[in-house]
Amino acid sequence: MTAGFRNNLVLAGIGSLALAALAPLPTLAAPEISLKYSFADFALPYSELTPAGNGLYYGTTPQGEGGGNIFLFDSATGIVTFPARFDGTNGAVPFAAMTAAGNGIYYGTTSSGGTLGSGTVYKFDSYTGSIITQDSFTRDQFNNTNGAGSNGGSPLAALTAAGNGLYYGTTKIGGAYDQGAIFSFDSATGSITLQGSFAADGSNGANPYAALTPAGNGLYYGTTFGGGANGQGAIFAFDSATGSITLQGSFAADGSNGANPYAALTPAGNGLYYGTTYGGGANGAGQGAIFAFDPANGSITLQASFDSSNGSGPYAALTAAGNGLYYGTTFYGGANNQGAIFSFDSATGSITILDSFDGSNGADPSAALTAAGNGLYYGTTRFGGANGGGTIFAFDSGVRDANPVPGPLPLMGAGAAFGWSRRLRRRIQQVRPVFPIGC
Repeated sequence: MTAGFRNNLVLAGIGSLALAALAPLPTLAAPEISLKYSFADFALPYSELTPAGNGLYYGTTPQGEGGGNIFLFDSATGIVTFPARFDGTNGAVPFAAMTAAGNGIYYGTTSSGGTLGSGTVYKFDSYTGSIITQDSFTRDQFNNTNGAGSNGGSPLAALTAAGNGLYYGTTKIGGAYDQGAIFSFDSATGSITLQGSFAADGSNGANPYAALTPAGNGLYYGTTFGGGANGQGAIFAFDSATGSITLQGSFAADGSNGANPYAALTPAGNGLYYGTTYGGGANGAGQGAIFAFDPANGSITLQASFDSSNGSGPYAALTAAGNGLYYGTTFYGGANNQGAIFSFDSATGSITILDSFDGSNGADPSAALTAAGNGLYYGTTRFGGANGGGTIFAFDSGVRDANPVPGPLPLMGAGAAFGWSRRLRRRIQQVRPVFPIGC
């Protein structure tokens, strides 16, 4: 090889590095909410969407024909189908998102139905479209009694996978003192087992609405809407090895660091966790706040407050967007007081409103955003849309990946993904459900 040719290769390499260094950074466009689908009256979706691969997403509605529905949303076409419905015996009124277990199986909870009316854990088989009851909660909802050894009642949150077919969850009521409970679900046996109860005096928290967040080594963190030292809600630790529920921190009596959290904690990657509260903050009880929880010392520190103009009353957890940025939704506030999408910058502690719901694209979102890649997110609203029964919307954050084209998929993985998508899409038909008035 001649020296000149070698030099040309070196220069070409340097040129490539220079071009790479000058590659365009992520581009920005105006953030925007767009309507993807309007539900019929009384569907009222409450929870976030669960990715099923290849642009497909599953979700639940707590109302509708029967005792609620499981729906499938195809983001490529905007078509929504309803592969399964709850009828009371297999559960009713599902508020929570489903948790994927692999091989087309999903597990979820219902807040009502089942043997004693206090909810179920169910299995959804996406191949057959069947809902199979796994076990029922044992608080007697029909007679409003807790009963000795109650394993909980009225779960409102999704299950958290613990590995080896085991899942953990929370119930709003039930347990030893009817203040709520933590349970385990074993998918191998289909059984629910009480793991721990919140105290009668609410000293370690009371009435959890949110899912558990894994912290490693069998430890989980969670929030409660009530209880704690001041009755304004709490953060607790659940040790799956011992079943103990331990108070970590309480929200202040004056709500100065937030009050009454509905949502799960979001890990920040630096040992901290971020969360939202429906009330409290610097601008009054009904506005809400974003807080940081430090497990090292149990502190709950106000990060930012909502003031209606940037949203108010958040129900949902924050969704990490990278580089210390998080996105979230508020049930109220925004330009039309029908809810908003905001960003939270953890470096500056600032909340920035990104777009507002106006009724036509949805109203009053109570669910977290689900990332779809390249700056796109999907979510649900409880109300609004063409029929007033809630919507599925897309939120385009305006942020574009610098290199949006991924590398080649492994051949087997690509083939499996294509085959699964093709089989699932064959079953998708444009179906519009008809819901009875007053359900």
